[in-house]
Amino acid sequence: RELVARLGLTDHRRRTMRLRPSLVCAGCRVLGVLVSSGTVALAQEPPRDSLPPDSLAPVVLEPLTVTVTRGVAPLGSTPQAVTTLTHSTMTLGRATDGLAEALFTVPGVYVADRYNDALDERVTIRGFGARSAFGVRGVKVLLDGIPQTLPDGQGQLTNIDLQDVARVEILRGASSSLYGNASGGVISVWSGTEQPEQFRSRLRLSSGSFAFRKAGVVIEAPLGAGAAFASASWTTNSGFRRHSASEMRRASVRMRQPVGERTHVSVVVHAAHSPEALNPGSLTRSELDLLPSQAAPRNLAVDASKVVWQGQGGVAVTRRSDKATYDLAVFGLRRDIDNRLTFGVIDLGRWAVGVRAVGTWRLDHVPLVPVVTVGLDAQQQRDDRMNRSLAGAETTLRQYERVSEVGPFLQAALALGPDVTLSAGARFDAVGFRVDDRLFSDGDQSGGRTMQAVSGTAGVVARLWDYATPWINVSSAFETPTTTELVNRPDGGGGLNPVLEPQRARSVELGVRGRANRVVRYELVGYHVAVSNALIPFEDPVQPGRRFFRNAASIRSRGIELGVDAVGSLVAVAAAYTWSDNTYVTYRAEADTLDGNTVPGVPHSRLQVVVRGGRPRGGVWGVLEQTFTSAYHVDDANTEEVGASWVTTVRAGWRGVLGRVEAGPFLAMLNVFDRAYSGSVVVNASGRRYYEPAPGRHVLVGAEVRF
Repeated sequence: RELVARLGLTDHRRRTMRLRPSLVCAGCRVLGVLVSSGTVALAQEPPRDSLPPDSLAPVVLEPLTVTVTRGVAPLGSTPQAVTTLTHSTMTLGRATDGLAEALFTVPGVYVADRYNDALDERVTIRGFGARSAFGVRGVKVLLDGIPQTLPDGQGQLTNIDLQDVARVEILRGASSSLYGNASGGVISVWSGTEQPEQFRSRLRLSSGSFAFRKAGVVIEAPLGAGAAFASASWTTNSGFRRHSASEMRRASVRMRQPVGERTHVSVVVHAAHSPEALNPGSLTRSELDLLPSQAAPRNLAVDASKVVWQGQGGVAVTRRSDKATYDLAVFGLRRDIDNRLTFGVIDLGRWAVGVRAVGTWRLDHVPLVPVVTVGLDAQQQRDDRMNRSLAGAETTLRQYERVSEVGPFLQAALALGPDVTLSAGARFDAVGFRVDDRLFSDGDQSGGRTMQAVSGTAGVVARLWDYATPWINVSSAFETPTTTELVNRPDGGGGLNPVLEPQRARSVELGVRGRANRVVRYELVGYHVAVSNALIPFEDPVQPGRRFFRNAASIRSRGIELGVDAVGSLVAVAAAYTWSDNTYVTYRAEADTLDGNTVPGVPHSRLQVVVRGGRPRGGVWGVLEQTFTSAYHVDDANTEEVGASWVTTVRAGWRGVLGRVEAGPFLAMLNVFDRAYSGSVVVNASGRRYYEPAPGRHVLVGAEVRF
């Protein structure tokens, strides 16, 4: 808030206003009793003796600031769909084992849990990312400011440990003008950095069905005028499916130290090691109906599995003055993978380094331009890749791959009046790919490609009323094929696919956010996106499990996102609803014409509701979660689909003080009614192996202890 004030961005909406009668306001009053969404974090409770007996007593919601827009600004001044979540929202009675838990009530975001730790969750924002068979595509992921998405657009979630996450900011919509190679949006994860007054620690233990175990510890301590933080966790899981056991170890160290009155230095180190992650594969419809817990026969026969080690770190220097801030950061990553797949073994050694330089100025002497941000992102990725036969006797691919990205950008906020702000920005990106072939049995396949794009955004927000702040935004985005997608050539050759091109998107969104009755916040967004040169995955039956890509279609995506929060002293209700229509406008695939078909992998509608009762900050509490996911297709031809599902989860616990220790035991039952459904799918899989089943009824018990 101090920085917001210094930059002249103080949100005048802090003052209390008498709400004007309107249809929106009336609707919010009703929804304040019924529903609420994860679009904002829960506010601190007022003193209990000041509360009236009403179970939805007023809780004044503080104005929020966001940083995912590459500047510090009040949410009310942001002409984009942005969601902020806090630690308690994401971890209350949860296993803290994946983003599917953390982003549960964010409209427009669909995190499909594969229940397969050899593969990351399938993260989709407004349909972007649905093509991913592993890792994250189309969505930029950051951890403590360090990109988890590499220059080629491929991201992973290996180092993210929810037990140590303080907040998450999600930007929905085209974001290339801010972060470059990202079509769908941004997920920015921040570990805890609140200055501790004294040494503090917390221990979290949980255990559940399918031999799930997780033990984690977080330590915070003052360090001179700064602070130091450390965390570690160990997770094991036998999995509910055959051949799905896994183990993950994570550790993190962070330090923040002031250097003078206006400058501070931050150091971050994350490490993760997965010595075992068995891959059960996906199933056909008949296998799914017969026994969801089985593994794919081919995965069993070849012992499909993955071993990963990843370490990353960064140093950032931030300087603040009355009218400017400066941020300079350098970071690096090392990742080693031994991935045994159904068609062969991939050994990959990866180095990645990068630098971020951003300056933000308040320009009082320039009319209509209160704030300007100028920055530069630069990254380089180097992969040493070797593909071997399953027996290990034959090397089928041996090459050295380099990817570099340079992206200068400019953002500006123009005050068109006391309550109207125009935000605009542009960015130029050049992504270069280079392959040095080291296997000459099929000739020298060395070569390089460069993909360039200019992306822009412009939006207007009008902070006219407390109960309704409308905005409109137009933007463009691009998304390159990842290195893996470029080197997986259908013709079996080495080097880079010479015909695969980036996909591009243009979007328009219209939204309104506001609050009513001091306890309710809501956000309603409608969007339309046109995608050209869309990257489409497909599999060759001759090489089952190996995915190839082609630019085959233009796509029209449109949707409506609604989220509402109502927070009371004893009851809080959260709900998020998403409706989307993703259609191939034109699609030519070999001999097929698929114009008008639905894009697979994305539900048409999804509803998440969370009702929390009690006092999770001190006393007994309970949570009821209900999710509805509509049916959706799993292949471009629209010949098969996943059925609709209703999934119910209940959580309960207590938090209180025992001597000098604050304790919080909890119990959860997931999929209470033992529904059979698919947690995720593999789009366009060969052999019709589309389905990745979710477990039936299962339980989790645990406790968090603070010292």
